[in-house]
Amino acid sequence: MNTPMSHDNQEAAHLEKLRSQISTDIEDMQQKETSLREYEQRLRLLVEHAHNSRAPQSTNPYGSNPPVGASMDAEWEKYRRAHALLEAARRGLCDDRLALKDREEQLVQREEEVARREAWIKVRELELQTQSAVGVAAEQTPAKPKVSFTASPFLAARNLLMRHS
Repeated sequence: MNTPMSHDNQEAAHLEKLRSQISTDIEDMQQKETSLREYEQRLRLLVEHAHNSRAPQSTNPYGSNPPVGASMDAEWEKYRRAHALLEAARRGLCDDRLALKDREEQLVQREEEVARREAWIKVRELELQTQSAVGVAAEQTPAKPKVSFTASPFLAARNLLMRHS
């Protein structure tokens, strides 16, 4: 038999488990974000290095041979793919953050709802206790016998007249 208190304890334990899971997910995402930033920084340094290591247009380090276009295009394609992957990961991280924020808001609302329910249950339990106490007290007090006209005609007449006046 599930009592309201055990159900509330189960809900509280479940909410605590969800909260700890969300906090570990946030930590994991922060680590991923940090590694993505480091990766982006390395890519930027590589691109800067590639731009700085190029010789000015006036001098041709290759002599009479032009640079190989296919290898340069392949390198640029690698860069574009890495940049696209980085942007996709960044968008995914942003989406995950928004989803976590929504989930946290839902958890806060759920906690408030559980607190309201617990308060309502406490009030209801107090009402039931007072009602049962009143019922016990009413059972213990002797009931007044109804005055009938044949047993006590003067009292019955007085009660009848007092009620109508």
